[in-house]
Amino acid sequence: MKLSPFTTGILSALILLLVSCQPEVKGPQTLDPNTLVKDFQRRLIEAKAGEQILLPAGTFNFKRSISLNDIPDVTIKGAGKGKTILSFKSQIEGAEGMLIKNVKGITLEGFTIADSKGDAIKVQGCENVVFRDVETTWTNGKLATNGAYGLYPVSSKNILLEKCEASYAMDAGIYVGQSQNVVVRDNYVHHNVAGLEIENTINGEVYNNVAKENTGGMLIFDMPDLPQANGDRIKFYNNVMENNNGENFAPKGMVVSTIPPGSGMIIMSHSNIEAYNNTITNHKTLGIAVNSWLFTGVPFKSEAFDPFCSNISLHDNIISGNVGPCDNTSDYGQLLTAIAGGEPVDLLTDGIFKPTSMDENGNPIGYCFRNNGTDIKFLNLNAGMGGEPEQIAKNMDNDLSKFDCELPDFDTSEHDKWLAAK
Repeated sequence: MKLSPFTTGILSALILLLVSCQPEVKGPQTLDPNTLVKDFQRRLIEAKAGEQILLPAGTFNFKRSISLNDIPDVTIKGAGKGKTILSFKSQIEGAEGMLIKNVKGITLEGFTIADSKGDAIKVQGCENVVFRDVETTWTNGKLATNGAYGLYPVSSKNILLEKCEASYAMDAGIYVGQSQNVVVRDNYVHHNVAGLEIENTINGEVYNNVAKENTGGMLIFDMPDLPQANGDRIKFYNNVMENNNGENFAPKGMVVSTIPPGSGMIIMSHSNIEAYNNTITNHKTLGIAVNSWLFTGVPFKSEAFDPFCSNISLHDNIISGNVGPCDNTSDYGQLLTAIAGGEPVDLLTDGIFKPTSMDENGNPIGYCFRNNGTDIKFLNLNAGMGGEPEQIAKNMDNDLSKFDCELPDFDTSEHDKWLAAK
């Protein structure tokens, strides 16, 4: 059908009108250092899809949280960690330093968040998230009043966290929780309670990270009664955990408050973990521990939650240099002191195994510990048999041969497809 000149003209005018009404994406603009504190939040509220917001070098003091909601493909970039410092030492409003929610495409790069009232940077319900060259810290040292988490992506998908630094969090310096498709690499965590924690997360790679001077170096936990239950498929390799003997300054009642000082790595209630080529050295209590949630004695309500570890492969790690005396400030440390004579344990399992993961002789299936150092001290507490510390001491054994096995690789195709694009 041939359109009349009049109709053609109307359509052309409508097309021009629609094009002219499209939001203009501003090019990269560095905020004025003299007005940055006043202007930053306004720029985030007015941001358009695809916008880059550049922050100059300097220290900028905020009294209120910074937030970004719903606007896709935004980049916030500073001059580098330690160069662009957003300080919240005088914060009077807001629970976080920076809160990013429901954003598809967010890049945070090149700045420091210091002394936030609560979590330093929380990213929630987002997709395609990049943290790069970002630092979080609390400058007054180890205090129970510090924020719980430094870098804190949660309930998100497709997360890359690289070349960042986190210190003095009273829970975890880097925490990734209830998320999918995660890469955590080339980061440095120190002087936190937990250095790096992966929790209730599906499909992840954690590699080339360094944890020093924390209470516990690195954790892979699965926690009950959370929206995303049962973390799955985590590869954990080429990491260094060294001298994580710091005091536990988390408030009593928090799960991390139970971590004994001197813990290299703790795995709890997670499924399908392969940890290899990690160096775990100079811890006074334990090198690697593999526990069920039942070992904590804390009840849970969720019927979907699986409290047991399953398919755990620990191989070709270097566990060395662990020298006591074992921690005696925590219940866990006191138990090990009682049953192990105060000496550190290089590799430990609580011995509470999933009933369906036992063979006809009562030996565990799917818990494989192989080539983790020469002459390492291994303990299976056999706590599934029950009893007080005196009974556990009678039930425990150090027969590592029961765990000499190999597990097949698990499927990481969805994760690998996303990572290839990065």
